[in-house]
Amino acid sequence: MTMTVLLIDRAMYEAYSDEIARIEVATGGSIEPVFIPPSGERLTPEDLGRIEIGTPPNGDYEPEGARRFYGGALRAPNIRWVHLPHAGIDDPVFGQLLDAGVRLTNASGAMAEPIAWSAIAGLLQLARGFPRWAASQRRHEWETHPRAEFPRDLREQTIVVFGLGAIGMEIARLAQALHLHVVGVRRSPARDGDPVDELVTPDQLAEVLPRADWLAIASPLTDETSGLFDDALLGLLPDGARIVNIARGEIIDEAAMTARLTDGRLAGAYLDVFEQEPLPSESPLWDLPRVIISPHDSSTTTAVDSRLSGYFLRNLEHWLREEALEQEVFER
Repeated sequence: MTMTVLLIDRAMYEAYSDEIARIEVATGGSIEPVFIPPSGERLTPEDLGRIEIGTPPNGDYEPEGARRFYGGALRAPNIRWVHLPHAGIDDPVFGQLLDAGVRLTNASGAMAEPIAWSAIAGLLQLARGFPRWAASQRRHEWETHPRAEFPRDLREQTIVVFGLGAIGMEIARLAQALHLHVVGVRRSPARDGDPVDELVTPDQLAEVLPRADWLAIASPLTDETSGLFDDALLGLLPDGARIVNIARGEIIDEAAMTARLTDGRLAGAYLDVFEQEPLPSESPLWDLPRVIISPHDSSTTTAVDSRLSGYFLRNLEHWLREEALEQEVFER
């Protein structure tokens, strides 16, 4: 029986133990865990030399455990595969692992539905005037919308979804269900079933932004997207447009966006991500009346563990069978 040594969090291993046992029986392989050490301790040189594969705890919820995992993985000379329990690959550590010849897979798409639900919930709150109603409730005032300020009908509005990966596609699908006109932005050509009314490439952004009532950002952070939405590009949005960002804060020039939200050129935003996280308490974004903030938390759901574990466990079985891995990442 072939033995494979896995670097993993102890609680994760215990949660997966029944499924790992099933995989061992099905493949004829055997998994030996090496557990991520607690704070203040380090893996021994012997353990580091035995580690072949690994998966960290989700850094969104266990940042210290993830940090200790990557510290060990980078010092393990024989590690050959790491599964990432998230979609993002912009952290420099992932480039270091790839440069060291480590194969990477990720959980792209696992949290697409709850993230899209949050994005659309933010859109609906802004579109239907919930911030105004919430302010009236805090004042104990019965204040309806004056006719001149009635919310615009969603059927009359256009959303530009920048990035049509798993999350962007789900946002586009839900936006179509709400009868918005959906313009998708991605490099690859149209495919049957794309939930968009129009599809353009990133070099056509300047043509579609002037028609956008909503700009939803759902792309990865790359060299090409970092700082892409600067003041000039944001200036192409019509007055009264709104932004939804559930991707990465660095994709937007935050100062330029804040200035436009403050003076009313942008009518509102739902923001889950920021250039600096946690968002500093002195940021003016906290106090803007038509800005909804969530603390990089849009993916949360009671099913987070089962959504993420399936990707790892399927790939673990592929690894033991020496089959192709799903969701493999080849470059940052």
